[in-house]
Amino acid sequence: MPVSVTLTRTPEGGERWVRDFGGRRFASRLDAGQGRNTHMVVERFGPAAYAQALVSDGGADGGTVRLVLRQWTLLGLPLPLWLAPRSDATETAEPTPDGERFRFDVRISHPLAGLIVHYRGWLDRG
Repeated sequence: MPVSVTLTRTPEGGERWVRDFGGRRFASRLDAGQGRNTHMVVERFGPAAYAQALVSDGGADGGTVRLVLRQWTLLGLPLPLWLAPRSDATETAEPTPDGERFRFDVRISHPLAGLIVHYRGWLDRG
């Protein structure tokens, strides 16, 4: 299925990501973590926020980057990780003749609800 992703800078310096899967859209906001989330990326979906570490496999070509959930909150209240959705998200970058291609594979599930969403593909940046 064709997917489009629109990124918009926020006034605070973060990004708003709007993903459109054949007319079904969902949005999130990404910001650099602050305080105890320093050095992490915080992604917000409505009232939930997920602080994720970017972990590289250290490959010579940039390798694979994984997003590893370290903390989450709902309405600003910290919740235990065992209640959190599970995220298995990876990204790799590779050069192309016109710029760069980012490959991604994102799987989100919950121990009680099962698979929530799984999508993979690439984004070209020229």
